[in-house]
Amino acid sequence: MKFMDIFYKALGFETEDVKVTKKKVVKNSASYNLKVSEKLPDEIDGVRVYYPESLDDCKDRAELLKKDTPFILDLRHCGAGEKHKILDYFNGVLDILGAKQELIDKNLYIFLPKNFEIEID
Repeated sequence: MKFMDIFYKALGFETEDVKVTKKKVVKNSASYNLKVSEKLPDEIDGVRVYYPESLDDCKDRAELLKKDTPFILDLRHCGAGEKHKILDYFNGVLDILGAKQELIDKNLYIFLPKNFEIEID
Protein backbone atom coordinates (compact mmCIF):
# COMPACT_ATOMS: atom_id res chain seq x y z
CA MET A 1 0.00 0.00 0.00
CA LYS A 2 1.01 3.52 -0.63
CA PHE A 3 1.54 5.97 2.18
CA MET A 4 -1.55 8.06 1.30
CA ASP A 5 -3.69 4.91 1.17
CA ILE A 6 -2.56 4.01 4.70
CA PHE A 7 -3.14 7.57 5.88
CA TYR A 8 -6.68 7.74 4.43
CA LYS A 9 -7.50 4.32 5.81
CA ALA A 10 -6.30 5.44 9.28
CA LEU A 11 -8.66 8.41 9.07
CA GLY A 12 -11.54 6.10 8.20
CA PHE A 13 -11.71 6.72 4.48
CA GLU A 14 -11.80 3.65 2.35
CA THR A 15 -10.12 3.94 -1.01
CA GLU A 16 -11.39 2.33 -4.12
CA ASP A 17 -9.36 1.38 -7.11
CA VAL A 18 -10.48 3.66 -9.90
CA LYS A 19 -9.76 2.72 -13.43
CA VAL A 20 -9.69 5.49 -16.01
CA THR A 21 -10.32 4.51 -19.58
CA LYS A 22 -10.14 6.68 -22.65
CA LYS A 23 -13.23 6.68 -24.83
CA LYS A 24 -12.84 6.58 -28.57
CA VAL A 25 -14.44 9.63 -30.19
CA VAL A 26 -15.77 9.21 -33.70
CA LYS A 27 -16.47 12.40 -35.63
CA ASN A 28 -19.41 12.50 -37.98
CA SER A 29 -18.34 13.90 -41.33
CA ALA A 30 -21.88 14.52 -42.62
CA SER A 31 -22.98 18.08 -43.33
CA TYR A 32 -26.17 20.01 -44.03
CA ASN A 33 -28.08 17.89 -41.53
CA LEU A 34 -27.87 14.86 -43.80
CA LYS A 35 -27.13 11.53 -42.23
CA VAL A 36 -24.19 9.70 -43.74
CA SER A 37 -26.43 6.96 -45.10
CA GLU A 38 -28.90 9.32 -46.81
CA LYS A 39 -28.70 9.58 -50.59
CA LEU A 40 -28.50 13.07 -52.06
CA PRO A 41 -31.75 13.96 -53.86
CA ASP A 42 -31.93 14.00 -57.66
CA GLU A 43 -34.84 16.47 -57.60
CA ILE A 44 -36.26 19.05 -55.22
CA ASP A 45 -39.90 19.98 -55.92
CA GLY A 46 -39.59 18.72 -59.48
CA VAL A 47 -36.42 20.69 -60.24
CA ARG A 48 -33.33 18.64 -61.13
CA VAL A 49 -30.36 18.93 -58.75
CA TYR A 50 -26.74 18.66 -59.92
CA TYR A 51 -23.66 18.15 -57.74
CA PRO A 52 -20.66 19.43 -59.71
CA GLU A 53 -17.11 19.14 -58.41
CA SER A 54 -15.50 21.33 -61.08
CA LEU A 55 -16.35 23.81 -63.82
CA ASP A 56 -16.10 21.04 -66.43
CA ASP A 57 -19.08 19.31 -64.78
CA CYS A 58 -21.22 22.46 -65.31
CA LYS A 59 -20.64 23.63 -68.86
CA ASP A 60 -23.46 21.57 -70.37
CA ARG A 61 -25.97 22.99 -67.84
CA ALA A 62 -26.17 26.23 -69.85
CA GLU A 63 -28.07 24.22 -72.48
CA LEU A 64 -30.80 23.58 -69.90
CA LEU A 65 -31.36 27.32 -69.52
CA LYS A 66 -31.59 27.66 -73.31
CA LYS A 67 -34.32 24.98 -73.27
CA ASP A 68 -36.24 26.83 -70.50
CA THR A 69 -35.44 24.17 -67.90
CA PRO A 70 -34.67 25.36 -64.36
CA PHE A 71 -32.10 23.47 -62.30
CA ILE A 72 -30.36 23.56 -58.92
CA LEU A 73 -26.61 23.44 -58.32
CA ASP A 74 -25.35 22.13 -54.99
CA LEU A 75 -21.80 23.47 -54.71
CA ARG A 76 -20.85 22.06 -51.31
CA HIS A 77 -18.54 19.48 -52.93
CA CYS A 78 -16.50 22.22 -54.64
CA GLY A 79 -13.52 24.02 -53.27
CA ALA A 80 -13.73 27.79 -52.86
CA GLY A 81 -11.80 28.41 -56.09
CA GLU A 82 -13.95 26.06 -58.17
CA LYS A 83 -17.13 27.50 -56.68
CA HIS A 84 -16.01 30.99 -57.70
CA LYS A 85 -15.21 29.81 -61.26
CA ILE A 86 -18.59 28.08 -61.60
CA LEU A 87 -20.52 31.12 -60.38
CA ASP A 88 -18.53 33.44 -62.67
CA TYR A 89 -19.26 31.17 -65.64
CA PHE A 90 -22.98 31.13 -64.90
CA ASN A 91 -23.10 34.89 -64.32
CA GLY A 92 -21.92 35.29 -67.93
CA VAL A 93 -24.47 32.75 -69.16
CA LEU A 94 -27.24 34.44 -67.17
CA ASP A 95 -26.40 37.85 -68.65
CA ILE A 96 -26.47 36.51 -72.21
CA LEU A 97 -29.72 34.54 -71.82
CA GLY A 98 -31.55 36.99 -69.55
CA ALA A 99 -31.91 34.24 -66.95
CA LYS A 100 -31.38 34.60 -63.21
CA GLN A 101 -30.11 32.74 -60.18
CA GLU A 102 -31.34 32.71 -56.60
CA LEU A 103 -29.47 31.58 -53.50
CA ILE A 104 -31.59 28.96 -51.75
CA ASP A 105 -29.17 28.04 -48.98
CA LYS A 106 -25.44 28.20 -48.41
CA ASN A 107 -23.84 26.63 -51.53
CA LEU A 108 -27.27 25.82 -53.02
CA TYR A 109 -28.38 27.87 -56.06
CA ILE A 110 -31.40 27.67 -58.34
CA PHE A 111 -30.99 28.85 -61.94
CA LEU A 112 -34.14 30.08 -63.65
CA PRO A 113 -34.62 30.66 -67.38
CA LYS A 114 -36.01 33.93 -68.70
CA ASN A 115 -39.64 34.60 -67.64
CA PHE A 116 -39.49 32.08 -64.75
CA GLU A 117 -40.37 33.15 -61.20
CA ILE A 118 -40.14 31.49 -57.80
CA GLU A 119 -43.48 31.28 -56.04
CA ILE A 120 -43.16 31.67 -52.28
CA ASP A 121 -46.02 30.33 -50.15
